[in-house]
Amino acid sequence: MNREIATSIPTSPRVVRLAQPFGLCQLFRPLAKDSKPRPVLNEQFEYAGVTLRFSAREAMGAPEQTLLLALLEIAQEQHRRRPAEHMLDETDRSEVGALLWSGLHAGTAAPLVNAPSTLKLHCSWSELHRRCGGRSVGGQVTESRRQSLMRLCEVTVWERVESTRRVRSCRLVSWLLGDDQRVHVALNHRLAAALLAPSYAQVLLSERLCLPSQTAMLVHAFLSTCLGVGKTMSIGHETLVARLWPSRSGLTPASTQRRRLSDVRAALRAIGRLGRWRVESDATGASVTRIVPKPDARTPVTEAPLVPTVVPRPAAKPPVRDMTMAGHFVVSDASFGEQPFWKKLSVRKHLPRNDEGGTTS
Repeated sequence: MNREIATSIPTSPRVVRLAQPFGLCQLFRPLAKDSKPRPVLNEQFEYAGVTLRFSAREAMGAPEQTLLLALLEIAQEQHRRRPAEHMLDETDRSEVGALLWSGLHAGTAAPLVNAPSTLKLHCSWSELHRRCGGRSVGGQVTESRRQSLMRLCEVTVWERVESTRRVRSCRLVSWLLGDDQRVHVALNHRLAAALLAPSYAQVLLSERLCLPSQTAMLVHAFLSTCLGVGKTMSIGHETLVARLWPSRSGLTPASTQRRRLSDVRAALRAIGRLGRWRVESDATGASVTRIVPKPDARTPVTEAPLVPTVVPRPAAKPPVRDMTMAGHFVVSDASFGEQPFWKKLSVRKHLPRNDEGGTTS
């Protein structure tokens, strides 16, 4: 096996907590750079006794995934500072809160009964550009970011609890531009739950923004969801291609398949050059390890409280959990220890596509 040479990247880690289903499903995919219409989004994923289906007029690409991760990063920081101010539920009587809540549940046929609480956030367009790695804040960039945000808002997340056959729906996000010219956003409750509960995947935005291609960003997010720190998995190149480019007909031209395989190999090489990853590749696949980072006094701890505390807290309790009420988010989930996805993904085994078992095209 040829080991890729890992090099350290001198950036502070920006750890984003992502609910595992949103990183394991095919909600985001590589999209052509030409002006061809985007395919329709219709993906299904089963997780912890719940079947999730994602539907929208247009599929989501890497820019939309980057934007969603940036929104989650902002939501986590703002909620840590002022928990009560950024909670959102049906009792919110503020004008912005009520509009965000109704936007999240737009199109719901049945009256909302005991709808899960969630989080809201606010920011400027310039801050969103910065968080997403942009350097320009011109009108064209703002319009592109606005289009990505609108696409995220169009995604409906359908939930079916298999034990009770209960079905409900909620948008992925909702947003509005306030009188203060700030962007106000509300998150799907499952995204919010990952920010408050111990079971979540860690995606480092600082790593993502160093990657050279959209394919590499999508592979990085998928591997970050599959692998906990210190874990290793083996995965085939063709398996990754099948995940990134789901084929309904199974008829992919040979030239297209070769290009996609080349893109996946290049993505794995790029990830292997990150300081917290090790990638060992051969002709058909790769062994990927998420390295335990060495303590570095120069690196700020992103999970620490962002405001000083008056009363010292025990070191064994993470500050985020101390300052939140995770009981508001009654969402079944599982940690890496309970759901070791990385064990199921081997180069020798078939990885089922999300369209198997009921997903329609």
